[in-house]
This record gives sequence, structure tokens and C-alpha cells, in this order.
Amino acid sequence: MNETITSASSQIVYEFNRGSALEGWWLWALLITAIVVIVYLCLWLYRRDVHELPQGIRWTLMAMRLTTIAALIFFFFDLQRRTQRSVTRPSEVVILVDTSQSMSLPGGQSSTSPSRVEQATALISSSGLVDQLTAEHRTSVYAFDSEPELRLLETRSSGVAPEVTAQTETATVARPGSGPSDPIAMFGLVCIGAAVLLSVGTLMIGAAGRGANIGWLLFACGVCLVMGIVSLGGVYASATEKSLAEIIGAEGILGDHSGAGSDAVPAVNSVDEPTGDEPAEPRVTDWSERIVAAGTESRIGDAIRSSLVGHDPSTLAGILLLTDGQNNGGVDPSVAATAVRRSGVALYPVGLGSSAAPVNVRVVDIDAPRRVYPGDRFAVSAVLQASGPQPITVEVQLIDGLDQGDGESQDRPTEASIDDDGAIPFAGEVIDSRQVRLDTDGTLSGVRFELEPQSVGRRRVAVRVVAPSEDRNRRDDFRDARYEVVARKLKVLAVAGGPTREYRFVRNLLYRDSSVELDVWLQTGQEGMSQDADGVLRDFPSTPEALFDYDVVMFFDPDWLSIDASSLDLLDRWLAQQAGGMILVAGPVYHPQWSRLRTDPRVTRISGFFPVNLATRGPLLGGGRQGGDTAWPLDFTEEARRAEFLWITDEPESSFESWDAFSGVYDYVGIKDAKLGAKVYALFSDPTANVGGEQPIYLASQFYGAGRVYFQASGEMWRLRGESDAYFDSYYTKLVRWVSEGRLLRDSNRGVLLVDNSRAMVGDTITVRSVLSDDQFEPLDVPDVEAKLLLPNGRIDDLRLLPLQGEPRPGTYGGRFAVREAGSYEVRLTIGDALSEQVLRQSVQVRLPAIELERPRRNDEALTQLASVTSGVYFPIDESSDLGGVASELVSNIRPQPQTTVLPGTPDADFHQRRNAVLIWLIASALTLEWVTRRLHRLA
Repeated sequence: MNETITSASSQIVYEFNRGSALEGWWLWALLITAIVVIVYLCLWLYRRDVHELPQGIRWTLMAMRLTTIAALIFFFFDLQRRTQRSVTRPSEVVILVDTSQSMSLPGGQSSTSPSRVEQATALISSSGLVDQLTAEHRTSVYAFDSEPELRLLETRSSGVAPEVTAQTETATVARPGSGPSDPIAMFGLVCIGAAVLLSVGTLMIGAAGRGANIGWLLFACGVCLVMGIVSLGGVYASATEKSLAEIIGAEGILGDHSGAGSDAVPAVNSVDEPTGDEPAEPRVTDWSERIVAAGTESRIGDAIRSSLVGHDPSTLAGILLLTDGQNNGGVDPSVAATAVRRSGVALYPVGLGSSAAPVNVRVVDIDAPRRVYPGDRFAVSAVLQASGPQPITVEVQLIDGLDQGDGESQDRPTEASIDDDGAIPFAGEVIDSRQVRLDTDGTLSGVRFELEPQSVGRRRVAVRVVAPSEDRNRRDDFRDARYEVVARKLKVLAVAGGPTREYRFVRNLLYRDSSVELDVWLQTGQEGMSQDADGVLRDFPSTPEALFDYDVVMFFDPDWLSIDASSLDLLDRWLAQQAGGMILVAGPVYHPQWSRLRTDPRVTRISGFFPVNLATRGPLLGGGRQGGDTAWPLDFTEEARRAEFLWITDEPESSFESWDAFSGVYDYVGIKDAKLGAKVYALFSDPTANVGGEQPIYLASQFYGAGRVYFQASGEMWRLRGESDAYFDSYYTKLVRWVSEGRLLRDSNRGVLLVDNSRAMVGDTITVRSVLSDDQFEPLDVPDVEAKLLLPNGRIDDLRLLPLQGEPRPGTYGGRFAVREAGSYEVRLTIGDALSEQVLRQSVQVRLPAIELERPRRNDEALTQLASVTSGVYFPIDESSDLGGVASELVSNIRPQPQTTVLPGTPDADFHQRRNAVLIWLIASALTLEWVTRRLHRLA
């Protein structure tokens, strides 16, 4: 998760290898006794042997012998040199930021309070918290919500320079003729030169017959010789990067015969520097873009546990937890806190939100259809929530009216526009009302109204709570949604290769629907055959006037090869330019025939309609199935949870419970993968059908120009009737209306504006797509298109739509925006000039998940316990809190915890070799001087 960067320093260490190997006091006692005995015997024997000689001679002989013994003792203890490295791992701090959707709630009791996620963003970016921590710690910032793993936002290395505990050894390369580069070596060289001069002088005096005067000269010669060899030899042995010629400054004379040459790199032991090959640390430029309250759950326990897995507890000085404390998924935080305590790491929770439970009633969400028909009775549902000391009974009103506002004041009610007199922020009237008793423990309560529209046009429906006078936030007493009453019937063309069950059940369903006008073309039908439809076709429409009149075309395993190329081109124009809706239901009869062809030019056009890439090899298209003997349920993706047409009941939760109870389907056609930009809703769940680690795609959709295409891998949804006829009817009714949205909600004949999801959760990203023409009805060709995004809080933002890359159809533009608060969003795109101005609109209803709203109060008890168990400190933040002061207090409580590890190096072989050479030189010189002296004085 997070790679720890270490700093290192080097140190030259000298140690006696034999000394470290001797264990036990008795070995040392024996060794010291032996040395003392040897020295004593040496002195005693030499005093007897040379007592008749002059004092200077006696001292010279004993000094040389003692020097030899000392050199042998030194050799016995085996002096070694090694380069010891001290590796320092910096202290670390982890900051965990809760990005679940409850963090989008106000941070205080006032409606004007910044949200909790805004408080967290301000604490990290504006208060200087990260900068202060980075001065002493390596700091990593993570986001967490419903996912078990953390998301790394930023990592900053510690700004503290690593402490260098090593003594640096710098060797300067000597130039030829510049003299010795080390004063000790110079001293040794001088001593050796003096010894040579003294020895020559001694010989000359002895040859002159004045031997009684050479005793002290010999002693001085021996002392100078020993001092010179020790000084010069010590430098020679330790400076292994230099030759002897470089040391004595005679490189140009003697050449380079030992050690490294003059090009050797000076040895400088210092802190390791970055090489430039290390990956750059992620840096955040705009924290508000990275910290977004989007998760559907808050997994505090998982986040704490993951931070321990990704960081070494020995250097982890603390974990900062920025959250409201409401855990609703994953591991219990107390279990994770126990693991933190065992690791010796402290938790520092920072509580966001209000700890009090003020009297407040709020409309959490409103659910209304986007399009209805005159006289088509529909339901409007709302979710309410209350807080306070005791249950509250309130009046809940249903308000309906025309959607006439284009300005900011009409898009979102303000406190001034919602008062106790019942003022309505748009031209509407109270249609219905009822009394509702609300518990104040955070429980969500539902209320349902029914409405039967009569007039045609764009309308707004709202649910308003007449809250008690002590209500703390009046802006959340109201929530509205836009819908449109469509007068004309939906025109559907159903094309079937044969009278399959799927085709017959869907045909009967749509024929009975009074809002649908159904035409059918049964390709295997005989002349004069009766069909339950408003119109029976003998072939595919061949003119624009005939085809462009339809809103939806449904294909049930059709014989594509019976449709000529010109009709397919016309179908492409209807779909891409006229915002048509297409439903493709694959089957085992005709689908394999056309998709295996290679030479027919129509195949490329037909394949382009599909949101998936079709397999073309193997049995039944390389992996498809026909005549399966086991039903397998559909494995729905997360995208399906947001697809309203898959809600076969009134609520998404109960809908997917019903889907889970569905026994499933037997067959499917072979699919390689989804096309770029397509959405996959369901997979075929048979594990034996797995190919390359992926299950076959069963349900998918895509935009095709301005139109929508929906794909179903087999005609087996009729099996839903085994669970309930209502499920089948709901699935196809909602599906037909969904694919035709772009067609029916067109505001202009010059273009269409679409969103990929009209219902979303806080944190979702909405994709906007538009297909536009100029005033000559040619594809629009401009660098970008400016749209307006109306937010629930009344603010209007710019939304830039750019030409879609790789889109073969000119005039297609796209963009996206993230929804960060609950409420009604609307995208408006104005085209044309002032005289022929036209406005395209699309609305998106955004809500918070119920699990994130059940406990909106800050959980001080849980956060205090987390801090107490781990020996940390809890920091609650209120509206009046000074974030800079909180940051400083946090930093002062977290103590740096770096870790230094000493890595002993291997013995230096060059030093070992030179050390032995110097010892041999010293011993040989001492013994030679002793032997010569003894021979001159005729001693044995």
C-alpha cells in the first residue's frame, strides 16, 4: 500500500575480531597472565644477557624485542575494519478521511453550516495540518467508505534531515609531486628518514673506533624507526583507496604498484540521496475534488485495520481518523482498535458533525416518475426523518403545479420562500395532506400519495412538511421533482423472426396498454394471419416517413438478412439522429446465421447496433448456449442497482430481492465483451460458462448517437411470470419507456439532450450526451457547447460539453458531472439565436442511501472509546472550532517515532592485507635492528 522510504548513513568501524570472540572472564585472565609472563621473562632474560653493555644498547635491544612482542599481540587480536551502515526509517502518520455519504450532511446544527466533508477538507488543506505533520513525519492521506481497501490520496515524505551518526571519511586524491596528503603520513616519513640518518651516523661513529658513544644513537634510531613505521603504516593500511606512492607524494616517481590508482573515487560516507528513478509521490492540487462524500457505507473498522497492514507499526506514530463516527459496515471498530493497541499505535479521532439531536424534521427523498400520461394515476413517495427529544407528529402535504420557472429562484426553495403560512416556491397547490407520526431516533419513515394528472406539459410535484416552530432547519422541509405529462401515445414496432413466447407475451402486454400504439411484423407470418396489434406489417418500413414515426423498435431474434441495406441505413438514421429506442432480444434461430457471415456488408451495420462485441466461432457463437438443462439466476452488477427500469417493484431493495428469487434463464448467445462506453447490467451466473475469467454478458445498453440500444442475450424474461405476472409487465413496460426517453422528451427538432441515469445516489457521476444540429439541420460543428447545471442548493454551474472522441457521427457532444448532495438537478442546454431560442432539459433526482441517514448524529461515544483504548486523544470539531488550533494540538500530541537499524558490513579485505604487510614490516625492522646490534656487540 505504502512503500516506506528510508535514509542511511555509513560509519567506519574498527574492532578486534579475536577480542569479540573471547567469551568468559577466565579466558581473558589466562590471556593477560600469559602476556605478563612473556613480557616479564623477556625483560628478565635481556637484563641478564646485556647487563655488561652500555645503558643505551641495553634499552635499544629490550625496546626492539618488546616492539616485536607488541606487534605479535596486535596480530593475535586481529584488528578488522568494516563499513557499518545505520538505516533510519522515518516516523509515519496516517490520515484516514471518511468519504461516505453521511459526510455530506451539515457539520453543525445550522442549515448554513459547511458539510462534514468540507470540514475535513478544510482541516487538511487550509489549517496546515499536513504541512505541520510533514515537518516530522512521513504523512499519508487516505479516503475510505464502502470499499474494504483504502484509497491513497497523497503521500509526503518527512521534511526532517536524517541524523548522520557516522564520521565521514574523505580522501583527497593527491597529485604527483604534491607531497604527502596526510600529516600523520608526513610525520612517519620524517621519522623513517631520521632513523636512516641516525643509523648511518651510528655506523660511521662505530667505524671510527668510538663505539662507546653509539648506544643512545641506536636507541634514538630504533624509536624513530618504530614511530615512522607505525605512523606511515597506519595511514597506508587505513587509506586503502590510495597507493603508497600517493600517500608519500611520489606517484609520478614510483608509479602505482599497490592499491587503487589515482583515479579512485574519494570515499565519502553520507546520507543516500534519491536517484531520480524513484516514483513520484502523488500530490493533490485540489482537495475538494479528491475528497467527495460518495460511499454508500462507512467502514471505519476496515479502514483502521488496512492502515496497519500497509504500514509498519514500529514507525507508525499515530492514525488520524476524520469521521462522524457512524460505522455501518465491515469490521467493528472496537475490534480494529484492539489490534491497534496491540501494535502500540495511537488513534486520534477527529469528530465531525453535530453531537446534539436538535428538533428537526426533514424530507429525505422524493420518488416520482419522469413521464406519465393523462389520466395515468401514479404514486409519489417520500422518505421523512426526524430528530429531537420525543416523537413528532407533523402534517405532510403533496403539492403539484406547472414547471414554469427558468430562473434561479424557481429551482430551489429558500428559507424566505418556505414559511409557516404555507408559501410554495413555485406555482402549485396543495393536492393532498395527511398527519404522520415520526420517531426521533433517526428512523426513516415513508409516506405515499397518489396523483392523477389531467393537463399536459412539464410539471413539478413536491412533498412539504409543516414542521413545528422549533424546527432548526427549514430548508430541508421541502423536496420536489420534475415530471412531464405526455399526451401522445408511444408508438412501438415489434419485429420477430418467429412467434416465440417472449414475443407473444410482450405483444399482448403492449397491445393492452392504452398508452402504447403497437405495430408488429412477424417475419414468418402468413398472409391474412391475425395479430393482437394495432397494425400488422408485411415488411420493414422503407421510407423515413414510415420509420421515423416510431419511438421504439423491438427485435425478437429477427431474420436480419431479410432487411435490405437501405432499410438498415434508415434504421441507423432513426436511431442516431431521431433519438429512437431499440431493444435487441437475441435468440438461437437467426442470430447465429447472420453473425457468422463475413462477406455480407450488412453484417457490419447490424453488429454496430449491439452494445456488445459478438463471438463468431465455436458452438453457437463461441460459447453461447441453446437448450440448457439448468436455469441460472442473473448476476446483477452495481450499474443495475441504479437502473430504474430494472425495478420490478416500487422500491429498488424489494425489486432485487424479487430478482434474487427468480429461478433464472437457461440460454444465451455468445458474447466476447462489452463495447467501449456500454453499460453491463447482468451476467449469466453459470460458473462453467466462465471464459477468460469473465461470465457471459446477459443484459447491456449503450448510447447510439442520440438513441438508446438495449440488449438481452435470450428471449426468456417470460419466465418471470412464474414469480408474478406483474414482474414481467413492469420489466417490459419500464424498459420500453426508458429506451424511448430521448424520443419523447425532445424539446427541439434540432437536437436531443440525454443523461445516462435519471436517478442517482450522492457521489455518482452523471454522463451527459447531446446530439445537435445547426439552423440548416446539419450536424453542429463547434469546439464546445456550454450548458447550465442547476443544483439543489439554487446555484447554477457551467457544464462544458465537448465533441466525443471516436464518435463516427458529427454533432455528438458529451460531458459529465458529479452529484454531491441530495435533491433535484437539472441540465439545460440553449440552442439557436435570440429569435429562435430553444432549451433542452434533463433532470436527475439524487438521494442518499437509507443506511447513511439512520444515525446522522456524531457518535462521540464510539470515537472517545477508540481514542481511550489506543491511548490517543479525541478531538471533536464544532462550528466554532478553530481548525488551525486543532491542527496544532494534533501535531503536538503525536510524537515522532523513527527507527534506526545498524547493519554491520563485511571486513575490509584490502585493510586486512595492508595491516599484515605493515606488521611484517615493523617486526622485520625491529628484529633486524636487534640482530645487527647484537652482532656488533658479539652477543649470542
